[in-house]
Amino acid sequence: MESAVRYFNRELSLLEFHDRVLVQALDEQVPLLERLRFLCISSTNLDEFFEVRVGALKQKMEANLAVAGPDGLSPQQTMERISERAHQLVAKQYEVFNKVLLPLLEQQQIRIVKRSQWTGAQKSWLKHYFENEVLPVLSPI
Repeated sequence: MESAVRYFNRELSLLEFHDRVLVQALDEQVPLLERLRFLCISSTNLDEFFEVRVGALKQKMEANLAVAGPDGLSPQQTMERISERAHQLVAKQYEVFNKVLLPLLEQQQIRIVKRSQWTGAQKSWLKHYFENEVLPVLSPI
């Protein structure tokens, strides 16, 4: 399929976009909290990618629609490449968070407190906040 080399795989191309968003978290010219925001966007985008794009691919595979797309990849081949690339992307997210952003946040006196380190007062405040501010606007999907 010679024409397949002319096309990018939609799903794999989208993963590369998510990587470019994550790269913004490494840009030292971007303010620190914005860098953290880019990391969060990257993570949220990846979650949605699996819900929507990978979900659709799984449905094609379950329905035995193993027809190759314009890029020449079957749904199974696409899933294999997604798995490999997504694992790389998640590893990069963890590295950016733990080795780059957390130490920079600490330098600015910004700490992310682990649940196991919450005080009773923090737990109580969070429970009250959730029950009064978050729960009333939650909609099950």
